[in-house]
Amino acid sequence: MRLTRAGWGWLAGTVLLYAAGVLLGYPTLHTIAVGALVLLVVSVVSVSVRPRVQIARGVEPDRLTAGEPALGRMAVRNLARWPAPGFVAVDRIDGRPLELPVRALAGGGRRTLHYPVPTPRRGRLELGPLTVSQRDPLGLLRRARSHAASAVLWVHPVTYPVRPLPVGRVPDFEGRRTDSARAGTVTFSSLREYVPGDDPRRIHWRTTARTGTLIVREHIDTTEPTTTILLDTRAAALVSAAFEQAVSAAASVAEATVRAGRPARVVILGEDPTQVAALGALSLLDRFAAAQQSPERDAVALLETIDRTPPGGALVVVTGRPDPALAQRLAAQRRRFAPVVVLAIDPDTPAYRRPGMVLLGARNAAEAAMAWDHMILGELR
Repeated sequence: MRLTRAGWGWLAGTVLLYAAGVLLGYPTLHTIAVGALVLLVVSVVSVSVRPRVQIARGVEPDRLTAGEPALGRMAVRNLARWPAPGFVAVDRIDGRPLELPVRALAGGGRRTLHYPVPTPRRGRLELGPLTVSQRDPLGLLRRARSHAASAVLWVHPVTYPVRPLPVGRVPDFEGRRTDSARAGTVTFSSLREYVPGDDPRRIHWRTTARTGTLIVREHIDTTEPTTTILLDTRAAALVSAAFEQAVSAAASVAEATVRAGRPARVVILGEDPTQVAALGALSLLDRFAAAQQSPERDAVALLETIDRTPPGGALVVVTGRPDPALAQRLAAQRRRFAPVVVLAIDPDTPAYRRPGMVLLGARNAAEAAMAWDHMILGELR
């Protein structure tokens, strides 16, 4: 229980009135001071009556695109047999308080409130904790306590429909499996338990007889190349506004690759995949939602990350305006990737192509999507 600013002013005025009555000998001031003190005590008593309520809060959907509406839902139940006084439920959305007035509830009564949850920006937004706030009619005192735990809302970046990048095929008949390889019928990979819908012809009867459980052979297509999308997060390469556009551009390319049924590998400079997974990320768009700018300034970290990336397939680097030295180093990656596409979120970057490499410049993600489709329709070679 805390005094509000009005409460502190009320208390100070009460003391001053009483002191003035004593010093000046005015009984009327004494009476006013005592009346003010009585009202303060009544306010304390009114706030001391805590409503016995149970509150559950949810938000739907829990994953959406920036700018799309999300709807919060708060279910309130009075656990007491007697009426519960009205109160204000305060939810916090990304640190900003949102007040939700709740009228008095009858004994055992229930009420459900719906409220909009703004999602103006990309990110992993934390909601809550939700607290119950009580105030007296005069606004002198405030009492708050937590009722619902925090929740998480994943706000994905805006993506634009683009065409997938045409890439060649990288033969590998050794049956090596990578995280980006998708199911296929080319090369044996492993054994696993049977699930409804599996082809009965793939049952491995010898292992089934030994284990007593239906086991099937799993095959993958290791000849299909991977498209690697690398997002540059260096603050020296992209200012804050340009970085948001770069995230949208990279997410658009990744989404187009996945929708086309092709393997995609997303590399975000400075990202700790284990930590991001611990935060609850489940998809590529979740990772883009959690992407943050890194303090790295030079391009050493970017080039080292590319060197650690398994070769083969295409490489798409989304960055700011590359300097000549960086552009030359990226062009050298043509020995490991085919093709190499550098997508610069910078309107002054001239577009050019050379064998095995393309450089595109764009003002924002929407222009980047148009330039990308123009490149694809121009039969990239």
